[in-house]
Amino acid sequence: MVYYSEGNVEQVKRLAKLVEVRKYTKPIKCDIFFSNYKCDIEVEAKEKYHIIHYDPLNVGFGTYYEEGWKYIGVSKVACKGFKEITGHDIELIYNPVVIDKPKVKKLEGLNLISATRLTSEKGLERIVKLSDTLDKAGIIYTWTIYTNKVRKARQQINSKNVILKEQQLDLRKEVAESSYLVQLSSCESFGLSVCESLILGTPVIVTDLEAFHEIGVTNENGVFIDLEMKNIPIDEIVKGKKKFSYTPPKDNWNKYLNEDTDYNPNVSVKVKSLCRLNLIEENIHLVPKQEAEVTKERASELESLGYVIRC
Repeated sequence: MVYYSEGNVEQVKRLAKLVEVRKYTKPIKCDIFFSNYKCDIEVEAKEKYHIIHYDPLNVGFGTYYEEGWKYIGVSKVACKGFKEITGHDIELIYNPVVIDKPKVKKLEGLNLISATRLTSEKGLERIVKLSDTLDKAGIIYTWTIYTNKVRKARQQINSKNVILKEQQLDLRKEVAESSYLVQLSSCESFGLSVCESLILGTPVIVTDLEAFHEIGVTNENGVFIDLEMKNIPIDEIVKGKKKFSYTPPKDNWNKYLNEDTDYNPNVSVKVKSLCRLNLIEENIHLVPKQEAEVTKERASELESLGYVIRC
């Protein structure tokens, strides 16, 4: 089961097809509990795991060790940084990467794509520098960036060749048909979008970080750019990369997660409305505090929108 305090409704809808998704409202009791961040909620579990999914030596928030918890790092970079700060060894389990490759053709010309927050950590200044360098060199290209806060981003990136779009959850088609995925982060512990891009057969343009080397970025499937953006290899970018084969790092999550599940998204559960609510799909009309039965999948969606609570 997945719990959240602040949920993205589209993410909840995607997850709810596979696993029960609930808004955190009361103490959690379970056998095994995983958390990506410092846990400030009440949890009663036989085993509690904190997943270190960042580079502890290069992030702006604290890394800690708490008795009673076990720790998992998603890369050697994460594990090494955690030990250096806390003195504790932790288990390495790479992020699981499962992605279906759509059948598409590459777009004509040089087409770049990014899906990232436009922050200093994620390389905003480098994005501006690379686009300016390509523009000044007279390169014909299109760079589509999917991000949050698009209006603010338009004030920061001036190139006419850069197209800013609202972030989306599923960009498999767009990545697969692009020339490169670009990720110019200051630090990474894994680089999930980079890994997914390589699986989709799209080479990458990345900063020269240890984490990217660890997940299998090479000169055959990627272009490395110095963190200081010196000597940007424009000719290499324009030339492109030949077809390549790629296998992501093998994860070992089966050690903890049993693929067998009794979860059924179509099972009915009872919810209580928090407002006047017209459920068109179910042909149900509710007033505040009125109860109704909907599927688990639908309950997860309505709960994430703040329309209902579970009974």
